Amino acid sequence: MMENAENSKMLIQWFNLVMQGIVAHPEAIDIRETKDDMGVLFVVKVHKEDRGRVIGSKGKNADALRTILRSAGGNVDVRVALKIDVPR
Repeated sequence: MMENAENSKMLIQWFNLVMQGIVAHPEAIDIRETKDDMGVLFVVKVHKEDRGRVIGSKGKNADALRTILRSAGGNVDVRVALKIDVPR
């Protein structure tokens, strides 16, 4: 079994690829990781023009991203949450 640090690094790389497929400005993607007792929190920042693509209609894309990230984290024994930090 891999270390949790390796697992979360792998998740960040994978999630970055997922995000690149959604946004128009992939160079502006910034994924930060914070750890606590509950698990790992990924804070994602994107270009202001991409916020609609990432959040989606009524938050459906954001919910889907959270779901696939939780599922991927479960596969490598890392509890993951997602916060989308979009500029206004």
